[in-house]
Order: sequence, then C-alpha cells, then structure tokens
Amino acid sequence: MKRRWIACLCAAAMVMGMTACGGGEDGAKESASTTATDDGAETESDGAEDTGESSSDGDVLTLEFFQQKMEEGPQKGYQEIIDKFNAENSDVQIEMNTVPDAGTVLTSRIASGDIPVLFSDYPTQVQFAQKVANGYVQDLSDQEFLNNVEESALEMTKQDDGKYYALPYSRNYMGVYYNQEIFEENNLEVPETWEEFIEVCQTLQDAGITPIGLMGQDPGRVGHGFQCMTVAWDPEGVEAIEKTVAGENKLEEDEGFRSVAEKTVQLLEYCNTDILGLADTTCWENFANGQYAMCITGSYARGTLLIANPDLKMGVFPLPNDTKETTNTLSGIDAAICVSAQATDEEKEAAYRFLAYLAEPENAQIFCDNDGAPSCITGVTPNYEGIEPMMDLINAGQVHDWMASTIDNNIVTDLYNVTQGFWSERDVDTYLQQMDESIAITSAE
Repeated sequence: MKRRWIACLCAAAMVMGMTACGGGEDGAKESASTTATDDGAETESDGAEDTGESSSDGDVLTLEFFQQKMEEGPQKGYQEIIDKFNAENSDVQIEMNTVPDAGTVLTSRIASGDIPVLFSDYPTQVQFAQKVANGYVQDLSDQEFLNNVEESALEMTKQDDGKYYALPYSRNYMGVYYNQEIFEENNLEVPETWEEFIEVCQTLQDAGITPIGLMGQDPGRVGHGFQCMTVAWDPEGVEAIEKTVAGENKLEEDEGFRSVAEKTVQLLEYCNTDILGLADTTCWENFANGQYAMCITGSYARGTLLIANPDLKMGVFPLPNDTKETTNTLSGIDAAICVSAQATDEEKEAAYRFLAYLAEPENAQIFCDNDGAPSCITGVTPNYEGIEPMMDLINAGQVHDWMASTIDNNIVTDLYNVTQGFWSERDVDTYLQQMDESIAITSAE
C-alpha cells in the first residue's frame, strides 16, 4: 500500500503546493537548495550535501524545517521567527530548508525514509490524508499550542480519525488584486458582478492600460487561476469534476462548466499577451510596478508584492460571478506545520517547542506581517486594508476549498496541463472534450 501511495503521489507532486502556494517556476530550474536570509535574499547550498537529518553539536540539537512556500514574503516571515527562536534557545536550533519543486522532494524523501523532523504541508488535501494513514505524520491533538488556533481553521484540518496532525498557520484565497491608484485615475469602482468586471476591463483597455496580468508559464500557477475561475463562476464546478471522476457526469455536457470555459475565453482577451511565457515572479513585479491594473493571484503573493513595491496601493476583490450572491472564492488552509512521526522522542519534544513558539500570537504576527495572508492564530491582527471585499465574502462563508481536498492530486495535476493548452488555443468544445478524456485516463490509473 505504501509503495502504491508513493508512486501515485510522485506522479502528482506538482499540485501539492497548490494551496498555496507552492513553488515558483523560476526556482524549479535550479538544482541547489535555497534558504531565505534576514533581508529576503537567498543563499544556495549544494543539495547533495544537505541530508536533512537532525544534528547534535554538544548539547545543541539542530532540526531541519522543510517548508514548501517559495514566495519571498513567507520565507522572510519564517526566517525572522526562526532567528528569534534560535536566539532564545541555546539547546535547540532550527534551520529552514526551502527547495525548488518542494512537493516532489518531500515525497522522494518520505519514500527513502528521510522525513524532515519539521515540515510544512497542506492538511486539507487528499495527499496529506494518505501521509497520515501511512503513519508518516505525528498526531498533535494533545498539544496545548493548538488552543491558539482559530476553531474554524483547526476543524478544517481534522482527519478521518478525528485527530489533528498539523498546526494551521495561515489561510489563503485567490482573488483579483488591483492597483487602487489606476482605478482612481480612471474613475473605476470595485466590480461586484461579471458584467461590471468586463466593463472595468474594457474601460482600462480603451485607455491603453493592460487590464489583467496573468501567469501561465508554470502549469501549477495556471491551475491556481483555473481553480479560482471554476469556484467563482460555477458554484458546483468542483463537484461536477468529482462526478466526472466517478463516471456520473461529462464536463462536455455540463452547462455550468461550459460557462466557466466561455468566461475564461472572454477574460483572456483582457490579459497580457505573453501569458504562457510569463513566470509568476515576473507577473507580480509587473503588476507591482504598474504595468497591469489587476492581477489574478493568491494571498500568498501579497507580501511579495509589497516587497517589490512598498509604496504600492492595492486592494483585492473576489473574481465576480453573474451576481454577488452567486460569487464564491477559493479559500483554504495555506501554511501548516507538521512533525515527523518517525522522529526520535528528543526531536519531537524540540519540534513541539518550536511549534508552540510559532503559535504564540506575537510570533504569528511576524509571519502574518510578512506573508500578507490571514492568520489562523487567535490574537493576530492582520492588515486587511484594501481587501475588505474579499474578507467579507470569506466571513460570509461563500468559499470553496481547493480541488485536492476531494480529488486525487494526479487528476487535478493533469487538468492543469489541459487548461494551460486551453489558455493558448481557447477552443471551448475541444477543451471540455480533453478534460473528460484526461479524467477518464487519470482516474483509471
């Protein structure tokens, strides 16, 4: 069973970072591991020399923290907390390890028995439940630091056995970031319906401004956009895919999913012309520097955008459906930290100390300030300025979790690739046929 799980997960590891996040395509081209420094820069080390094992120097226990978020904001947040923890603890030291294609690397390390003592993961996903079932993740249910987690966030991470295996640290959402100054200069209001959104896009385009920045070089980022659009425009879109996987539906015949595809084609007409050649970091930099009026991306990018342009005045609103009442947004647990079930008792106790430190509101505030996404820790005061429309929708419960919470990763990953081709060809009928074919093949594997 474990071998079968590893083979399946390796084939689908690209999607493991989708809740969040995930690795950027620029970093995926590198072979060296990267770790953020205090100023957000990255230092490189030879991945062959990094065993990921805990080490002890005298009475000092050093633990690796393998985390999967490639964006600069969360890396800076983690590192600031780690530096603070290390300065206050002489017997335990934490070393953060951030590598390209982290999901695949983590899967490989689990397969080889080299599980990091501390690692981040996505506890609402199917792949995480498989890790738990195979005994790779430590049960944290009796740890007092979970009392610092907002109840709604904690409940999202409960596994089938009723236990908790991760410290939920931040939430995520996908939405439309917009340049407030560009909107003000063009007398534009935040749109609440699809018709209003298209009117905003047309006004911007008529003024010679690229309305929307979209990144399509990496299938994973295409997948984020695909999920955002599906949830926004079809309240039953994810369930339609689930039924198709079960052999009870055809997307080619599904009116709701056809509407998603048709709206996608219309939206692409207002985007940058180099979508499929554009990396996420470049897209974010372009938006931060005013080249696009809007950018469809996730909360994981907020901190990075402000690093790129600290003076940027931006807001976020949900990608709207035909009406405000039928608009939903993609939202789930983003950063979550786990402990290896195969760690020694000494390593586990040291790891619990670090998780308890992370869960202290003053330290979680540090991460929130750098990451920019809503925190899961009670007592943290996020900067919600400009994102009230998004938070209003989330607080109203008009949300849907990511596809991998109910659909196998290999199926979702392949749909990303199919959608990337659709963004190029923009043929709705062919796209829906290919979606059905992809699901039929991957669900049978």
